[in-house]
Amino acid sequence: MKMNYRTVSYYQEFHCIGGICEDSCCENWEIDLDDASLKQYMKQGGAFGKRLKDNTRVKDKQFILNGTRCPFLNDDNLCDIYIEMGENCLCETCTNFPRHVEEFDNLKEVSLTMSCPEASRIMLAKKDKMTFVCKEGNDGEYGLKHIEPVRSLAFWKRPTVNKLDKPLFDILFDARQLLFDILQNREEPIAKRAATALVFAYEIQDFIDQNEYDKIRRKMENYRKPEKKELLDKCYAKHEKRVAEKEEWMRQILNMFEGLETIKEEWTELLNDGMKTMHGEEELAGILLSAGLLETSEEEEEENSSFLQNYALSYQQFLDYYQDKEYEYEHILVYYIFNYFLGASYDHDVFTKVKFAVVSYLVIRELDIAVWLKQQKEFLYEDQVKVAHAYSKEVEHSYNNFESLQLVLSAHPILDVDHILVGLLS
Repeated sequence: MKMNYRTVSYYQEFHCIGGICEDSCCENWEIDLDDASLKQYMKQGGAFGKRLKDNTRVKDKQFILNGTRCPFLNDDNLCDIYIEMGENCLCETCTNFPRHVEEFDNLKEVSLTMSCPEASRIMLAKKDKMTFVCKEGNDGEYGLKHIEPVRSLAFWKRPTVNKLDKPLFDILFDARQLLFDILQNREEPIAKRAATALVFAYEIQDFIDQNEYDKIRRKMENYRKPEKKELLDKCYAKHEKRVAEKEEWMRQILNMFEGLETIKEEWTELLNDGMKTMHGEEELAGILLSAGLLETSEEEEEENSSFLQNYALSYQQFLDYYQDKEYEYEHILVYYIFNYFLGASYDHDVFTKVKFAVVSYLVIRELDIAVWLKQQKEFLYEDQVKVAHAYSKEVEHSYNNFESLQLVLSAHPILDVDHILVGLLS
């Protein structure tokens, strides 16, 4: 059977920059070995074969890290396996990174993950809308060894998730294009585009749960009508100017991310800056006051009210400052939709996929604001690369973090549609 490959249009621009990379992919995470590579390494003779055996946990199918580094990452940040045995002898994990693969029958969708700084750099530099190409090919043409696709994204929702629901896939393929159109409509602010994508996913999730797939297409047609925008604008109006609720909600979201496993200290520093800059003790007092959970004097009440005004002002100032670069956030949203949305044709959980994209955008944006304030209201392209890359590495390349986050997104009451809309629109 011929295989089709869909990739982002800039896919072939990527080349590993090796030892000059500021964040080597050979550090800060476990390196899982596929069976074929493990067998090959254990058969290797000579001094290098002994080194391979001494640095491998065969039962776990993993290398034994040297601190946080792969034991075969040399002092020049280059791979000794590559040097000694050749590129073809790299394991699947090392060959395929930073590529993310989803497989649907005779289609493989391959993306470059933002957890690689160079991949982030390429994506975020593009000012044009993200587009995709689909061609027949083979794994080698796309820099891949065989890889098992990630299919079990919502393991808690259905006991069996590995079977493709082809009728649903066909509909969601078209629904994803509608999401791209919504997210890339540059006549609207990016936050409102994200809100529309969220509400659309929320509305079609019921149809999926009830196995009423035919209604999804009718809903899609409604979203293409001008009057739908007017209805959504009226819906969004009730979520605007709720600054205290937004601030409290973002604080809870950042706290949620603090509970994840730390992959790299850079992420912890960014998260701490976000918490310190936007949510210190005085700020928390203002939040509790607004929620009616704290009694205070009139003087303190004025100070807390002033904080909330300053928070709203700083937030708006950053949006104005970064208005010409909204395409970066657009790319981030489209990236997460491309990577994960069609996975719902396996686990039937569209809404969680879109929530993941939207919350990722909101967290990255919040950390951007914190960096901007810390740097005396300056935020450069390389700063965005740093934040987006650190976020992706934290949530996309730790199995525990990814699955924990999906579970929370699926079930936590503060991550329902109304709370997220307040975070987007206030």
